Amino acid sequence: MGEHFRRQHPVFGYIPDFICINKKLIIEVDGGYHFEGEQPEMDAERTRYLNEIGYTVLRFTNEEVLHDIDGVLEEISDALEEYKTNQAPLPSGGVGGGFRVGMGYDVHQLVEGRELWLGGIKIEHRLGLLGHSDADVLIHAISDALLGAAALRDIGYHFPDTSDATLNMDSKIILRQTVELLREHGYAVGNVDATVCAERPKLNPHIPQMQACLAEVMGVEPGSISIKATTTERLGFTGREEGISAYAVALIEKI
Repeated sequence: MGEHFRRQHPVFGYIPDFICINKKLIIEVDGGYHFEGEQPEMDAERTRYLNEIGYTVLRFTNEEVLHDIDGVLEEISDALEEYKTNQAPLPSGGVGGGFRVGMGYDVHQLVEGRELWLGGIKIEHRLGLLGHSDADVLIHAISDALLGAAALRDIGYHFPDTSDATLNMDSKIILRQTVELLREHGYAVGNVDATVCAERPKLNPHIPQMQACLAEVMGVEPGSISIKATTTERLGFTGREEGISAYAVALIEKI
């Protein structure tokens, strides 16, 4: 077939049997647990998501692979040919769609009398972050990374802190609307890698809940969102517990 397939290569929060990234084709060989309990429904839900972001998913049973390999290969070949047929030509003098990467950064001051919201969840602490919205520094960094990847400016442009509409806004709304804006421009979220810098409180116990919350808002699997927490070894404004900052890198894909 002349195409490179990767075996059990992690992508979009799970590990398919085979994937050809260049031709957006995933091949699954189903047997055993794939037909038990809730697994068929989970497989179907994942297939729907992959279809939405432009991937073709071919599913074969073990029996088909063992006893009708010619038919299996023919179906794979047809899928590759269909992908080639459906591809629009690259624009003159430019680069076509594919993957794009963006970076985001945000910082907010810690003050008394404010709730602390990070990654879409409320964390008990004596101080909270000061801001026009709920000041969720992690969501703001992620949203900026997503907008930057699509060359769609930043959250200050789309959600200005001079607007009454954004006063005390739940930042999950900002993130949800950012993902919707990307979809309107033909992009889907691939994955996000973020780091929060805070001296206190300790954030590691809260990371799984943050991942689950953000995944639901963004419409991706929790495995597509990496969140790390660190300190600055008591250096700078973070070390003095004057504020919290966050960095994020996001991968998006043209669909």
